[in-house]
Amino acid sequence: MNILNRNIQNLIIKANSFPEKPGVYLFKDKEKKIIYIGKAKSLNARIRTYFIKTPTERKIKIIQENAHDIEFITTNSETDALILENELIKIHKPKFNARLKDDKTYPYLKITSSEKYPRVEIVRKREESNDIYFGPYTDVKTLREALNKALTIFPIARCKREIVKGKKEQSCLYFQLDRCVAPCVDKNDFEDYQKTVKHFIKLFEGKQHDLTMELRAEMDKASAVLEFEKAAIIRDKLSVLEKIIYKQTIVSEDLTSEYDIIGMEKEDSITLLQLLMLRQGRIVEQKHFLMDLPYELDESEILTIFIKQYYSQSNFIPKKILTKIKVKDYEVVNNWLNIRARNNLDTMVNILQQPKSREEENFIELSYSNAKSNMHSKIKIEEIKKQKILKGLKDLKEIIELDNIPTRIEGYDISTLQGSNTVGSCVVFEKGKAKKTDYRKFIIKSIDKQDDFTSLREIIKRRFSGSLAIKEHKPDLILIDGGKGQVNSVSAELKNLRIDIPIIGLAKEFEEIHFPDKRTPLILDERSEALKILQNIRDEAHRFAISFHQQRRTKNMIKSSLEEIQGLGKKRIEQLLAYFDNITAIKKASIDDLCKVPGINRQLAEKIYGFYKNELFYE
Repeated sequence: MNILNRNIQNLIIKANSFPEKPGVYLFKDKEKKIIYIGKAKSLNARIRTYFIKTPTERKIKIIQENAHDIEFITTNSETDALILENELIKIHKPKFNARLKDDKTYPYLKITSSEKYPRVEIVRKREESNDIYFGPYTDVKTLREALNKALTIFPIARCKREIVKGKKEQSCLYFQLDRCVAPCVDKNDFEDYQKTVKHFIKLFEGKQHDLTMELRAEMDKASAVLEFEKAAIIRDKLSVLEKIIYKQTIVSEDLTSEYDIIGMEKEDSITLLQLLMLRQGRIVEQKHFLMDLPYELDESEILTIFIKQYYSQSNFIPKKILTKIKVKDYEVVNNWLNIRARNNLDTMVNILQQPKSREEENFIELSYSNAKSNMHSKIKIEEIKKQKILKGLKDLKEIIELDNIPTRIEGYDISTLQGSNTVGSCVVFEKGKAKKTDYRKFIIKSIDKQDDFTSLREIIKRRFSGSLAIKEHKPDLILIDGGKGQVNSVSAELKNLRIDIPIIGLAKEFEEIHFPDKRTPLILDERSEALKILQNIRDEAHRFAISFHQQRRTKNMIKSSLEEIQGLGKKRIEQLLAYFDNITAIKKASIDDLCKVPGINRQLAEKIYGFYKNELFYE
C-alpha cells in the first residue's frame, strides 16, 4: 500500500467516527495547515463522499492528494454551519476554497451610527459593531467621488475621531467649504444633524425618490412659514439630487422594485461576478468581482460561494436577489439571508429567486452582458500590462547588459531608528509581479548600531547560505535600495560566498542606477518601463522593511509595559502575546479571559487586569 492510499485509509477510519449532525469540517495538510473548509447537513454522510475510490470531481481528487488530517465542529443547524463555514474561511483563507479575489482590499463606507454624532469614513476593514457599512466597493476612486457628491447635499462630519460637542474651539476647513455642519463646535442643532445623517444614509441605500419627496415637503413647509433662506438651501439640495437621479436609467415599471441581479462570465480559471443593484425602479449601482477557482465548479456552486461571501459583508439585504439558475443549498442559503435581513423566522420569504417575468429575464440578460464586457475589459487590461512588463524586462536586460531576461528579481532594504530594532527585507518579483509567498524578513543580529552596509551584508549572507539558499531559487538580478556604497557592500559579500549574481542599486534622490563596477551611474527616462519595474520593486522592499520595523518596535513597547507587572516573566509574556492578537485585546480582556492563557493563574490575571484598568499604561 503506497503512502497516499495509507493516508486515505487513516482518514476514512477517522471520518467514520464523525457524528450524523450538521457542522463544519476542516481538511489539513501534513503541516497541520487548513487547506479546505466545508459545511454539511450530516458530517458523517458528507465526509464519506470525499473518499470514493475513483473520484471524477476535481476538488475531491485534490483533497485526497493533499489532506493528511480532518477535524469537525458540530452546530445546531445547517444554517449555523453555513455561518460558521463563512467565518472560518475568512479567518484561515484555505487554498482550496474559492474566494473573491483580493476581497480583503475592497473598501467600505462606514457611518459611525453607534456614536452620538455619526461620522462618515472610508475603511478597508469591517468590524463587528452597531455602525452602518455600505459596500464592499470595487473601486475606491468611484467611492470617493460618490462620497464627495453626497457631502455637497448632506454635509455630515468626516473627522477621524469621535465627535465630542464643544470640545473644539474652531471649526475645520470642511465647515468653511460647506462640506460639514461642524457639530464639534456646536454649529448645528442636534436634531437637524440627525436628520442630515438619516438623509445621507437613505442616499446610499438608493432611496433617492423617498428623499426627493421628503425634501420637497420640507421646502414647501419652510416657504409656507416664510423661511425663504431655508427653503432656498433645500431647493439647492434638490437640484443636485435630481441631477444624480437623472443620470440613472429607469428600467422597471414598478418604481418600488428593490433587488440585486447577479450575472456571471467564466474564462479559464477566472470567474467574474456582476452585481446590478435596483432601487426604486432604477439601476443605481453596479459592481463586479473576480473569483479565482482552484478547481472546476458549476455555476450554482459559484453563485452560492459568491452570495455567502458578499452578503456576509453587506449591511443591506435586498428584498429579492435574482439569479439565472437555482443556487446550490438553496434552502440553507435563503434561510441565512432571511436571518441577515432580520426577517421574522416564522414568515421566511424567498429572497433568492429566478426570473418569472420578461422584465426580470431582461435584467438577467443585462447582468450577463455586463459580466462579459467587464471580463473582456479585464483581460485586455491584463494583456496590456503583461506586454508593458515584458518590454520593461527586455529593456532591463539590454540596459544592465545581462545574459538573460531577469525573470526573477529580488529587492533588499534596511530599516532602523538610530540603530535600534534594525531589520532587513527581501521582496521577490517574478515576471514583473510580486510573489509574496517568497518574501523574507530579517532581524539584524550582527550589530546594535546604525550601519546599513554591515546590515545588508548580513542579510545577503543569510539569504545565500544555509537553508534559504537550498529552498529558494537564485534570482536573475538583485536590486538594492541605495547607492554605490550599498551596492559595493553587497557585491563584496557575494564574492566571499563565491556567488555570481548581477547586482544594481536604485538611489531615490535622482533615481540613479548604480553598478558594483566602474560603470557610470545611469539615469533612465522617467517614462521607461524598465525604470517603473525597478521603482516598483525598490518601493515594495522599502515598504516591507518599514512595516516589519514598526511591528518590532510596537512589540517591544508592549513587552516593555508587560515587564512592569510583577510576576510576569519572559515566558508568560510570550504566552500572553501568542494568545491575544495585540495590546488592545489584552487591555480589554476580563480576568476570566486572562486565566485562559497557559501559565496565568487568577492572582496574576487580577494583577494584569488591575494594571491596565487603572490606566497605568498608555498606548
